[in-house]
Amino acid sequence: MGECNMQFKMINWIKDKYYWVNNHQTLKKFFNNRKELKILLFGYPKSGNTWTRFLIYNYRNLLLHPDEEQTVSYDRLNALQNNIMDRGTTFLPENGFPFIYRTHKIYKKSYNLFDKRIFIHRNPLDTLISSYYFYKNRKVPFLDDSQNIREKLHDIDFYVLYKINSWINFYNTSIKHADFVINYTEIKQDTEAVFIKLLEFLDWDFDVKLMKKTIDISSFKKIKKMGAKKNQMYGNGPKDGSFNGEFTRSGEESQFYHELQEETIDFVLNKFPDFKKIYPNLID
Repeated sequence: MGECNMQFKMINWIKDKYYWVNNHQTLKKFFNNRKELKILLFGYPKSGNTWTRFLIYNYRNLLLHPDEEQTVSYDRLNALQNNIMDRGTTFLPENGFPFIYRTHKIYKKSYNLFDKRIFIHRNPLDTLISSYYFYKNRKVPFLDDSQNIREKLHDIDFYVLYKINSWINFYNTSIKHADFVINYTEIKQDTEAVFIKLLEFLDWDFDVKLMKKTIDISSFKKIKKMGAKKNQMYGNGPKDGSFNGEFTRSGEESQFYHELQEETIDFVLNKFPDFKKIYPNLID
């Protein structure tokens, strides 16, 4: 039985390696002919990746249409920012909008194809709680995980304990390959200050009035309202009805105090001792 399992893992490893090599070559060939600034946005799922995209694309949309009063919709956002690194897509950006790829995957070789790399991270406890609900609210919950573990993943404490090593690996790898780092805690506490730094890093035209307007229309409240009004509550989830929840939840931090057992919280804090240094205001 153990030998069969090892063979299965080896076959999947070879398939994955083959996929990424081909993916990398596709992107490399496509980028060789492009003069646009190539930007990569990456973060663990449910770290604030989509909110950051709303901020970026609402701002660029306002530069083109300064009288706009509403956030772009989920569908419009995903049409404007339609390139995903791990899918090897090769769409050209719409006029007036940046050339941005996004990913939740780690493949360091492909990271090097980009001119500017932006990494966003959120504390692992709240990240994994949000991730839990996102993958649980499916017709087949936790479909990306092996079938023999899915039933156990319905326990939120087990889910966090099971996934914490994945989060730590993603953080430790990503922080080394980022040109600009967004701490979700910091951008939640002072969105304007962090967003200004991001615009400076990207070297984009700066308009104070449009920057403030961007932050206002990109608030969680207004994004949720847009999702309900346009029947796009699936957000970045599947549009085929297999996702039953609401993609944009509260965005609040320290949810873990009323979601997780104390033992789970302590385990994560011990497993990732930098937690208190990186997210100092979240722990009593």
